[in-house]
Amino acid sequence: MDFNRPKIAPWVYGLPLMRRKNAEHWSQWYLHTPCPPPAKPAAKNTGSRFHPIRGLEPEWGGAFRNSSFTEEFTSRPLHLQPTPPPVPPPVATQPVVVNKPTANNSPGSRIPVLDRRRKLRPLQAVVPPVSNMAAHSVKEETAQVERKRRRKPSNIRAAPQAVGKGQGVEQPLVLPSLTSEDPLNRPEDALGQALDLLQDEEWERKTEGLRLVRALAEHHSEVLLPELHYISRAVIAEVKNLRSIVSRDAITTMAHLFAHLQRHMDSEVGDAARTLLHKAGETSLFIRQGVELALSTMVLHCSPGRVLQGLLDGGLSHRNPVSRAAAALSLVRLLQAVGVSRVLTGRKAFAREIIPAVSTLAFDSAQEVRTHARAALRYLGSHKEAERAIEKFVNIKDQSEIKKLLYK
Repeated sequence: MDFNRPKIAPWVYGLPLMRRKNAEHWSQWYLHTPCPPPAKPAAKNTGSRFHPIRGLEPEWGGAFRNSSFTEEFTSRPLHLQPTPPPVPPPVATQPVVVNKPTANNSPGSRIPVLDRRRKLRPLQAVVPPVSNMAAHSVKEETAQVERKRRRKPSNIRAAPQAVGKGQGVEQPLVLPSLTSEDPLNRPEDALGQALDLLQDEEWERKTEGLRLVRALAEHHSEVLLPELHYISRAVIAEVKNLRSIVSRDAITTMAHLFAHLQRHMDSEVGDAARTLLHKAGETSLFIRQGVELALSTMVLHCSPGRVLQGLLDGGLSHRNPVSRAAAALSLVRLLQAVGVSRVLTGRKAFAREIIPAVSTLAFDSAQEVRTHARAALRYLGSHKEAERAIEKFVNIKDQSEIKKLLYK
């Protein structure tokens, strides 16, 4: 047996062996193996250089050996799988329109879609207008009832907060609630302890002394009243403290004294108002909010005459516009607390003091001061005696401008 001869498949014996020239030597004889037989067998006249495989040619006998039928049959493609049946063409559901006119709209127009949607909308019944006079009379009666309900009473006057916003409804002055302190077991000893703590240099001991003063004013006022002047002086001195925590605590203590002792604090209103208005000029919002609370409590619970005198002395001619604005706001709240009718028809001394002061602040250089003062003038203008009071208490050269501000 020749082991150097390449192995040949049994069905391809008889194919020619080919020899290829290599770059170094002549390679051995090898078998030129063709590609696998295609699905379509090569025809005789295709020009192929390979001879047909013996034993695979169809044997035709008789007249069919050299006929054209044999060539045609052998040239047909060989189908490995049956051909699927042809799909019938779709049947047209709409009639074919000949000479269809061209559309005027563009290809992307939505007019046909909108037309179809409009056809699909449900029909809406059109109700004709009612011509019955009874229906009109019922509507007119309901409208009159609504107008009667909405009619405002004639005795309502505008509040200072509402006048500035163009409203005409009076609103009461509502202050935030103060913190409550627990009652003391031995209030007599606590009074002396509070005075000693306020004289101490440590700020923690000062805040503890202020807490004792608030507890005495809320629960043991009979113990505090005999020494009220010394306690008030000590608390006012702590309002000027440079440490903001102690200063704010002292301002809150003044609000407690005004709220719980009320008219007993009239003798201390002058010094307290000057100190609080001066403190209102600081830039710290923490301090200014406490000053506003203390001044509002003073206006609401102390005598109006003492409060007016303290506000005019401490804020009317102050150099700081923020302090003047705080004074003007306190005057507006004082008018609200007293009432326009009582100011204009009551004692003339009060009107003689407050009307010229408000008129002066109405032309102040600071806008915030002018805003509060003109709100007070509009609040006065809600009374019928306002013009007569302006002519009586204001300079002649300023009367025309002040009268314009009454109803502006």
